[in-house]
Amino acid sequence: MFTKLAVRNVKRQLGNYLIYFMTVSLTVSFIFAINNVIYSPQLLQWVEEASSMKVALMGLTIFIALIVAFVLGYATAFMLKLRKREFGTYLTLGMTRKNILSIFVSETMIMCFTALGLGILLGLFIYQGLIMIMTNLMEIEFTFADYSAKGLFLTIVLVAAMFALSSMASARYLRKVSIYELIHGDQMVEKKVKHPNFWLFLTLVSLSIVIGSCVIFCRQVDILLLEGSSSLESVFISLFVLAGGLILFHAAVSRSIVNLLLKRKKFCNSGSHTFVLRQLSASLRANSTMIGIIAFLMAFAVIGANASFVLRVNTRAVLDRDIPFDALYIEEQSDTDSKYSPITADKGETIIKKYAKIEGKLPFAFYTNGRDDLYSCTEWSGEDDLFIAESDFNKICKFLGFEPVQLEQEYLVITNDAYTLQFDFSQTKIGAGGRTYRYGGISQDYPHFAYTYFYAVIPDKAVRHMETATSCIAYDLADGKYDGNRLKEDLSYTVPGDDENGGPYEMCNYVLKEYNRIRSNSILAVFVVGALYIAAIFLFMAMAILALKILSTLSEDKKRYSILYRLGADEQEQSKALFQQTFSFFFLPFAIPMLLSIPTGWICGRIMKLTGFAAQQTEVYFIAAVIALVMILIYVLYFTATYQIAKRAVIFKNQSGR
Repeated sequence: MFTKLAVRNVKRQLGNYLIYFMTVSLTVSFIFAINNVIYSPQLLQWVEEASSMKVALMGLTIFIALIVAFVLGYATAFMLKLRKREFGTYLTLGMTRKNILSIFVSETMIMCFTALGLGILLGLFIYQGLIMIMTNLMEIEFTFADYSAKGLFLTIVLVAAMFALSSMASARYLRKVSIYELIHGDQMVEKKVKHPNFWLFLTLVSLSIVIGSCVIFCRQVDILLLEGSSSLESVFISLFVLAGGLILFHAAVSRSIVNLLLKRKKFCNSGSHTFVLRQLSASLRANSTMIGIIAFLMAFAVIGANASFVLRVNTRAVLDRDIPFDALYIEEQSDTDSKYSPITADKGETIIKKYAKIEGKLPFAFYTNGRDDLYSCTEWSGEDDLFIAESDFNKICKFLGFEPVQLEQEYLVITNDAYTLQFDFSQTKIGAGGRTYRYGGISQDYPHFAYTYFYAVIPDKAVRHMETATSCIAYDLADGKYDGNRLKEDLSYTVPGDDENGGPYEMCNYVLKEYNRIRSNSILAVFVVGALYIAAIFLFMAMAILALKILSTLSEDKKRYSILYRLGADEQEQSKALFQQTFSFFFLPFAIPMLLSIPTGWICGRIMKLTGFAAQQTEVYFIAAVIALVMILIYVLYFTATYQIAKRAVIFKNQSGR
């Protein structure tokens, strides 16, 4: 009997359960998709650090499941509040609390199995979508990915645990709540906000904290990239301050904004504004902390999504800058490990030709005079200065499509990062072959092909009197993908261990662009998918809490809108008031996170510029705009569904003849 009653209740409450069911299904689909990624055989093939990545994703999924369980418990409490009169009636009719718990557990099981089934069905497609994103990021061909029985089992276990935890909280409520609270709970008087001026002051202070933390974060990033004197701890501290400021701001503004608007008599006397403000006053005050937490979740969904895609742009640009050649042979004259290498430059070329055609090669060298005239101007004093001949440098520039340099009795310092720009070389002169070469400037605009802090381009006459420090050969390979991992293995050799370095260990005298591309892209793909997973779950949970909170008060709202109807408000005016009430409740925790897209995009663009990728700033801004647009679309979806459900439940339609 109780099972039949539970099925009937689910059907009858389908409209109110729609938001809850939609959110749970979407969440289950993402959990199923991520679990299949964890156990995907493709992950083992693509990612060298697959085991550590699997552990990280597993921990992330369990963490997300705990958050979802908490939110489901919160959501179930809303649904219980919506149906408290129904449960109170059951008790007065002679049912025991055990009977009600049986009905409620049965309803929960029905929702669980239905959401699990639909979620897995959606997850089949979302999983392939995630694999498509990963293959796109790794720049490999997409193939239909196999599903995992382990991924399915883990999903079932996590979903069952989520519903069990949320049901336990609801069961505890049903055991303790009194019949009077169930039947007359909606008649309890809402408390008014105390000390509204204090909350208004706290709103202004917390808004200053939010703005200030964004400014400080940007400043810390500048210091970290330009001067290197900042630490990551200070950057994360500013993010924690931002999180605290967001929660405090929304908690304070929820308790002060209505009181501020009620003082504007002209605004209140227009239409049903006073009624809407009174409606908002109770709901905002009661849910001020919740609104702050929701704003925090959405803000960091924005930041996380932006950071993941910006990292993709940055990774691609860094690879092109740091490894400009398809293959680069490096033989350091002072490297004692080279004596163990059985792979000469000629033999290496033979191995490379097995994988890709060599379309061009360019030999060049770096030289040293055994002095540290330039390094003595920096904090790395004691390192030998490195030089490259002007003719070699210009051949490399032509090879890579950069403008050549022209030097006259001067040298040009080339640095690999912005940090070196702070040092002053202007008073340093380099002597070689009886000539003196003055400082001719410093540049960060050239690709990296010397793996050192910096080096100097100097006229050819100068290097004739220096010793060769490093011999290099750059290779241009034919376009087309090849197995970079296998090529790296074939070009590597083993160095016996010693007391200083331990060992034995692997060495390779080649820098391979394809190998590094595969390695960086595979790690990036897992990171991006994880960040999108967190952002999506946070956004769904935040929107669901807002929607369910509004729907949980429909019985009280219906009574109040009936009064508004009897006072002469027609259907259109009621709908307008309900729209303003629902939109305001939804908009409050959504506005600041969306506005944060602007400084987030700007800071990400700033990072690209400071790291030498100013050309990618436009792409970063475009990504920020797309992320904001997607979040707005999800917001509109939840808002529209909530408004339509509430409209059907509380609006009194015009009667004929009225």
